[in-house]
Formats: sequence, structure tokens, C-alpha cells
Amino acid sequence: MALLELLDDLEAMGEEGRRWYRMTLPFLWGKTILDADEYFATLNELRSLLPDEITTASQVARDRDKIVREAHEERAKILEAAREQAQLLISNDELVKQAERRGVDIVKQAQIEADAIRSEAETWARGVVERLENYMTRTQATLDKAKKALAAPAPGTASRVELRPPREREVD
Repeated sequence: MALLELLDDLEAMGEEGRRWYRMTLPFLWGKTILDADEYFATLNELRSLLPDEITTASQVARDRDKIVREAHEERAKILEAAREQAQLLISNDELVKQAERRGVDIVKQAQIEADAIRSEAETWARGVVERLENYMTRTQATLDKAKKALAAPAPGTASRVELRPPREREVD
């Protein structure tokens, strides 16, 4: 850095200057003589560089503060998004649990309704079978009566009529 080089030059001037060790001028005792033109030229050059270095340093400090602030803001945004995502996942998990419970309830209700329908169907079928059985029993009784009536000799006839089953029709 040029700034450090100029500071080194000023230090070298101080070390290389002539020192006063005589008692002739006591107020100069231990003092160093420097070339004023060279000293002020280096000092002016140092001043001209100093604002750039200070500006750069303060800009770095501002940028650092800005970057840290932006990082904190981004961190807050990420944390908020993570909280929202976690809440959504919890909410979705709860919705899934509710849907599963509702599904179980629907299956139970469907099973109850299916059992009721099956029971009603079985009752109806038993009724139909019983009515058919009664009808068949009555029909059989009627047939038996008709057979007996046909098998009994008619009053005044001595011959017996034989009942033959009707001929079966041929089905085309």
C-alpha cells in the first residue's frame, strides 16, 4: 500500500536527519534536522492518499455492516419460511390424520349399511322362498286331490280310468 510506504519514508527521514548533540544551542539538543521540502512533499502525498484509504476503509466498514445486516435479514426470512413450511407440514399431517379418521368412519358406516342391506335381502329372500313353498304345497295338495278324484270310479261305472302323464312336447 502506498500509504504505508509514505509512512516508512517519513520514518526514514527522521532516522537519517542530522541530530544536534551540542550544547551550543540547548533548545536543539536531541532534535533532528529534516529537509523541509522533502518532508512536506511526502506529507502532502500522504494526505492525498489518506482520503482514498480512509474512504476505502469506511466503505469496507459500511459494506461489512450492510452485508451483516442483509445476512441477518436473510436469516430472518429463511427462519420465517422454515416456520411457515413446518406449520404447513404439521397442518398437512393433521389433514391426513383427519382424512384417515374420516375414511375409517366411512368404511364403518358402509359396513353397517351393507350388513343392514344384506339382512333385509336375506329376510326378503326367506319370505319369497316361504311363499313359494306354501304355493307349491297348495299346488301339490290340489294335484293330489285331482289325482284321487280321477282315480276314484265314477258312480255307476265299474271300470277304472288310468291317468297317464301328458306327453312331453318336443322343444325345437
